[in-house]
Amino acid sequence: MSGTGALRILAEFLGKFAPAPIYVSDPTWGNHIAIFGKGGLEVRKYRYFDKSTNGFDFEGMCEDLKKAPAGSHILLHTCAHNPTGADPIMEQWV
Repeated sequence: MSGTGALRILAEFLGKFAPAPIYVSDPTWGNHIAIFGKGGLEVRKYRYFDKSTNGFDFEGMCEDLKKAPAGSHILLHTCAHNPTGADPIMEQWV
């Protein structure tokens, strides 16, 4: 089925049974916005990549996600963030 197929099924499920905005990283893999949009979800972005450091923007991500309405969905890349390759360190996951 692949990751894309799994996300498409998730988008349909969430759109039907738990409609709420979904937050994706900025940037994210190119097809994520279309997949969740086709599932009927409003796609919003959270900061992820800091161009000035070429690294993960932990503070920006936390700040943006704290503003997300209750019940929102959040898409997280657990490792090997695509397309940046910038990942949180272990302490940031805790």
